[in-house]
Amino acid sequence: MRYGFPMQTSQVTAAIRAAHQTHDDGRVFRDPFAEDILGPEAAPLTMGLPGVPGYHVLRFLMPARSRYAEDALAEAVERGCRQMVILGAGLDTFSLRNPYRRLGLAVFEVDRAAAQADKRRRLLRLGPHLPAGLSLVPAEIGGGDLAAALSAAGWRADQPTFFEMLGVAVYLPVATTLDLLRFIAGLPRSEVVLDYTVPPHSQSPEGRAVTEAMTAELAASGEPWVGFFEPAELAAALRQIGLSDVEDLDIQALRHRYLGEPAAGGGEWGSHVVRARRPD
Repeated sequence: MRYGFPMQTSQVTAAIRAAHQTHDDGRVFRDPFAEDILGPEAAPLTMGLPGVPGYHVLRFLMPARSRYAEDALAEAVERGCRQMVILGAGLDTFSLRNPYRRLGLAVFEVDRAAAQADKRRRLLRLGPHLPAGLSLVPAEIGGGDLAAALSAAGWRADQPTFFEMLGVAVYLPVATTLDLLRFIAGLPRSEVVLDYTVPPHSQSPEGRAVTEAMTAELAASGEPWVGFFEPAELAAALRQIGLSDVEDLDIQALRHRYLGEPAAGGGEWGSHVVRARRPD
């Protein structure tokens, strides 16, 4: 089985971030390049978004998970971290917005070779060179030697690294995600933010319906969701492999943090973001 991430999904994700700028004034997450990275595809993709299962929830969730990850990155940079690895980077635009470039933050984006070629083309359409400090690392996530691929691009395993894994875990078997987390836990002063989805049977009827619709649609395209986690089980696994300071937020908690809405109520929609780090 190939562990990859469909470029169509990365385009939809970027389109949702672009829609958040247009329809929500970017109030949760500012991404002025979300539309630019899509180029001519932006308009037709944005027009088709209302047909995406759970679109109105995703229009908050996608920006919120990026905001959460970059808030955590800011704290890591304050602690001296100068390396960021984005696994399954897709059309992420952080390298264009990198506010820590002058501090020397190096960004390593990991994705399939075909996705990286597409990303390079899109970035060079926006300027004559790739953003300073960015390395595009072609690698299959969950297959091959990730450390070797990163090292070949200039990453240093002996230096603190912040890892971002958004929209990744659902496409990987649980064991593969846990192997990636063990790799991260084995690095000095490493940190990680990832998102995940709880099993459909643990979700509210609304969340289960959306998850099942998305799962069916993606399975039909050859990229099924296969990796689900229960929050308590994931928290226990993180601590067992050596990652602590675990924080896990569901959608209601994210809406409370970024929109000031009540934290209680709403039931389990399925999506969570979690951060953890290896103790100093």
